[in-house]
Amino acid sequence: MYYIGLDVGTTRCKATIFDQEGNPICRASREYGYTSTVPGWAEQNPEEVWQAVQDVLFEVAQKGKVQPEALAVSAQGEAVIFLDAEGRVLRPAILGMDMRAKRESEELGERFGAESLLDMAGVPVHPLTSAAKILWVRKNEPEVFTKSTRIFCYEDFILWKLGRCAAIDYSMASKTLLFNRHTKQWVQEILEYIGLSPSQLATPFPSGQVVGTICRDVAVSLGLPESLKLVTGGHDQCCAALGAGSTTQDIAFDNAGTAEVFGVPVDDGSLVLRMQPQTFSCYNHVLPEKFLLATLNQTAGLFLRWYRDTLGQHLVARYPSRDPYEVLIERASPEPSRILALPHLVGSGTPWIDSSSKAAFVGITLSTTEGEVIRAILESVVFEQKLNVELFEAQGVTFREIRVTGGCSRSPLWLQIRADIFGKPVVTLACEDASVLGAAILAACGSGGYASPEDAVKSMVRVRNVWEPDRNRHEVYKERFSIYRDLYGALRAINHRIR
Repeated sequence: MYYIGLDVGTTRCKATIFDQEGNPICRASREYGYTSTVPGWAEQNPEEVWQAVQDVLFEVAQKGKVQPEALAVSAQGEAVIFLDAEGRVLRPAILGMDMRAKRESEELGERFGAESLLDMAGVPVHPLTSAAKILWVRKNEPEVFTKSTRIFCYEDFILWKLGRCAAIDYSMASKTLLFNRHTKQWVQEILEYIGLSPSQLATPFPSGQVVGTICRDVAVSLGLPESLKLVTGGHDQCCAALGAGSTTQDIAFDNAGTAEVFGVPVDDGSLVLRMQPQTFSCYNHVLPEKFLLATLNQTAGLFLRWYRDTLGQHLVARYPSRDPYEVLIERASPEPSRILALPHLVGSGTPWIDSSSKAAFVGITLSTTEGEVIRAILESVVFEQKLNVELFEAQGVTFREIRVTGGCSRSPLWLQIRADIFGKPVVTLACEDASVLGAAILAACGSGGYASPEDAVKSMVRVRNVWEPDRNRHEVYKERFSIYRDLYGALRAINHRIR
């Protein structure tokens, strides 16, 4: 049997057909853009995304020449799409990274209590949440709000387009701040406060459940079988964790691309309330009865990209035919850097969530080399994540290995630095597109190919390489981290004064 994993990200969608053992038969991807007409805003045309989805599905259908049984969607979280009674898009989608709803998020926190909302949904009150964005539209674009018969995220939007299935899985619903992760229902009190009816939202289902079949006309136009089952997928980070084989607490996953999410599946969702500060997410996972305890740092590969585009331009120009990131990393010092970097280019992520913090290099002298600067960038991203891991461990959440996905997983040096700083094995996977594979695993479970996601992982997820920690460097990094732990606090007041 064959299954389609479809990942709808912020700037790219990807589709892959997998066989029963997780081998990719064929794949396709398309890019699309977004606009930012006001600082902090990020919008996108959902119809452009839908066209890209159709293109990748048509391409894999033509290439694969097989009959896939089912399709599931992995999708970017928090984006909101407004449709009228005829299914027409009323305004551009407001994307997950859009920060316009700061006042609305504060209003929700004051009205319902920040800790109560965290307990309910498993995500902190924040401008990124769908609830805050919908409240912003009600206040600032009342004509759009009034005409909105349907308000979707991207998973439910794509399922609606494919098969008129108004369905959303629990993990995506949790990210909206409108959903109770314990009762698995929309929260009527919050809906009423915002002015919403449950009929405007998709129906929540567990991940891996068949919710319909593809519409006949869509199937014909895309070259897909009319019997194709549509299965609930999940939030892209949950799908990436599943596609990496992180199904138990002893295996963490680290999705490190431009930004970075580090997560661990846990049984006890209440531990997020005991963590200080209360900035972490612990929301419904695509794994039954589990939660994903997760961090968010906006600066991972972004820090190296900044260096490439500024201080590293001379290196990129010297080797125009080579991958610029490979060129930069080759220049990195082979040993731990003597300087420290703070990777807060766009403010800090967890644990601080401080939008006024800024990046810094500390300890530079006349003897500092370019290689040490580059190495400090690579180390800083991992140090920042280790701050979060220490808070996990304080709550008894420990793990024995880390599964790394995303663009940073292509750098052996960066992987070794991770192993050396954490003091744990770091693992990469045969399938780099873990979110796509995670969606396919859910499609396989929904169509009866496997009894559970855990069973599917045993057959469909395979390890590629393992990086073991170097004990000597680990001891050096323990000392360096003891200094890094104080870096944000030492610079906080200064950074807040800089405008």
